Amino acid sequence: MKTYERRIGFLISDQHFHAHGGIGSFAKSFTEMAEGINWKVDMILDKKPRHDNFVEIIERAGANIIYPKQTISYGHHTNFFKNGDTLNSDKISNFRNAIIEALQMNMYDMFVVNTQEAMTASYAFSLDDYFPTVFYTHLHSMIYREAQNFTSDVFLPNYHHFFNKHMEFSNAVIGTQSQKNVTELSQYGAKNIELLGMPMSERSLLEEYNTERNGVLFIGRWEEGKNPEAYIKVMKSCNLPCKVMTSETSVKKFVSAFDTAGITDYTIKADIAGKEKVDFITSSKVYFMPSLRENYPFAFIECLGHMPTVVLDVQDWSTNFDQSYFFKEKLDDVAPLITQLYNSTGNYYDTKALEYIQTHESNFKNAWVSFLDKYLSTGKKSSSNTAQLHTIIDNKTTIRYDEFFKNDLGRSSVDRNDYVSIFGNRNKYKLVYTDHHTYLSKDIAFSPSDVVQSSVSLFEGL
Repeated sequence: MKTYERRIGFLISDQHFHAHGGIGSFAKSFTEMAEGINWKVDMILDKKPRHDNFVEIIERAGANIIYPKQTISYGHHTNFFKNGDTLNSDKISNFRNAIIEALQMNMYDMFVVNTQEAMTASYAFSLDDYFPTVFYTHLHSMIYREAQNFTSDVFLPNYHHFFNKHMEFSNAVIGTQSQKNVTELSQYGAKNIELLGMPMSERSLLEEYNTERNGVLFIGRWEEGKNPEAYIKVMKSCNLPCKVMTSETSVKKFVSAFDTAGITDYTIKADIAGKEKVDFITSSKVYFMPSLRENYPFAFIECLGHMPTVVLDVQDWSTNFDQSYFFKEKLDDVAPLITQLYNSTGNYYDTKALEYIQTHESNFKNAWVSFLDKYLSTGKKSSSNTAQLHTIIDNKTTIRYDEFFKNDLGRSSVDRNDYVSIFGNRNKYKLVYTDHHTYLSKDIAFSPSDVVQSSVSLFEGL
């Protein structure tokens, strides 16, 4: 039976649980990274996921999926706030119930929280003395606060005010992708910021591909921040083959824009992932990313290692990266540059851009490991040990966490104080994770395939 060194709860909303957005990509890449370092990931959702294909992808990558048995509908909230969204108290409740569901079954070493309402729900459990709750910054406006005043902002002001304050909680950890983000967050009062990068979602893009290439690539939905109009304008001037990777809902807008511009040589791929996505990227000749507002773009990282990459000069997100590996140009001058790069010869991999990305990836993994090791080594030790716990587990060498509470204590649910009592004393026993269970043992040689014997009290001498 396979065992793991750590168990991670990855909190993500069903809304983002798909393969074609930054948060969903992070869910996949984090799971794959975790598998490589012997961590087990449980995806904790607010409701049953609707994208079955992504469920299959995540489960193949090695994660479990947990959601509450009964959920509150968001219809009432959505109808009332359809012209300006705000914090969803129903979603907070669903996440709370999902976390309780997860804690009935297993112990955790870290929560990685990727949805605003899940921040509120997870923080309310007050478990940060025993393992880190990492609020991860995905929303651009959480970092670059001026974006909260844009007319295109879909959220009401108090939504931002409420979640901005979450960044200032002294006993939460703010996880973010770059040093630039750390600096931005710090000036707004954020506490406990950790540089914890997002691994690449398609790991095979860390390899070289010597394939025939054509087309100038654009990746992203048709939305203001991605600036697709600039791509259309430049490609009309370049008169080069166009390649677009986007969402299904954006396809018609790209087709219409190409037709209006008189562009006929184009290929559009919607909602692709895996080998199809990798092949589409690595068969492209130049990547043009005119995006104006980004936090830490996956697409840029995925493409930079494989082809000349061009961005506009009117943005500052690209300062997250070494500018010797890509090109920055004014919109009016970018078409000649793209044409020149498209017609250039030579082996792009000689630029060492892929090695730069590979180093980035290695640093990300090391940062997560060292952060968690350090946090857990300094965690609070619990003084909560109930008489009932001592009585029931007397003469037991090893217990399975969920069976102990349900069978031995006869409880239908785990009480938070019992959880704290065990977790706060984790240094007193061996903690073993399997795909679906957590074992605690006084036997340093214990393996889950062993028969659990009754001998020594697990908490003897505590």
